[in-house]
Amino acid sequence: MIAAAIAHGGVGTDAAHSDGCRTAVDAALAVLASTDDPLEAAVAGVVVLEDDPRYNAGTGSIVRLDGSVQMDASVMDSSGRFGAVASIERVKNPVQVARAVLDTPHLVLAGEGATQLARTLGLPDHDPATPERREATRQLAQRLRAGADDLPAFWRSGPWRQRWNYPAPLEGESSDTVGCAVRGTDGRFGVALSTGGTAIMLRGRVGDVPIFGAGLYAGAHGAAAATGTGERIVEKLLAYTACGWLAQGMRAQEAAERAISLIAAPAATGIIVITPTELGAAADRPMAWAGREVDGSWIGP
Repeated sequence: MIAAAIAHGGVGTDAAHSDGCRTAVDAALAVLASTDDPLEAAVAGVVVLEDDPRYNAGTGSIVRLDGSVQMDASVMDSSGRFGAVASIERVKNPVQVARAVLDTPHLVLAGEGATQLARTLGLPDHDPATPERREATRQLAQRLRAGADDLPAFWRSGPWRQRWNYPAPLEGESSDTVGCAVRGTDGRFGVALSTGGTAIMLRGRVGDVPIFGAGLYAGAHGAAAATGTGERIVEKLLAYTACGWLAQGMRAQEAAERAISLIAAPAATGIIVITPTELGAAADRPMAWAGREVDGSWIGP
């Protein structure tokens, strides 16, 4: 079987930023060549994306309305191993902490516990916010106070004021996620996701990334990694659903396109899919992504 990898930078990202996804794929394939482990390869690909401030994951993650940054990440391989972190803070590479959860009896660690696990791994304190992200949230807060017409109803009409649950007062909206899926030469698959979440949210909100089968899934017939409006992705268990179609014989591109069709506008959705023989990707708006087989040609937008 020919080794391959595919990565996305999140639905809504500029397709011109697919160069970062190509760098992630190259990193994933290099690790796969040295370790023969598709999960470690997928993690390496996502680390590249987390370190690129153009994407909403790791450094460059969305700044929340109170000025905090909380991130989620998950990993899974086709043997069924799954690990995730939710609402982790002050870590450069959350996907590495999600990988470490595989070495515990647990599936998901959240909040301060996840951050402390990072410290036991020797991962230092890191502020993932960038000046650009902080400015985007400052502008968002101004629009929120003004009740801008283009905000979702909950945040436009006022109920958020009674439900504000951050410890601090109100201080670019995005819901993109980065992901990488890898196929090994032995037919095993690995997949990893990471996100900085979204700015407009109540404190404690958890999206699709750390939920088994929602943002990502890997099985004997392939793997999928989704991006977009987390609540809608969770409702459809989108990655698991797409992989179910692969088990029925559906092709990668058809599964990706069908997955997108399950979620109605205005929710944003994107997904990448990898099978023993194919790579596929689809999104309902621009999305940076790239994929290739070893020694093969690039595919992407």
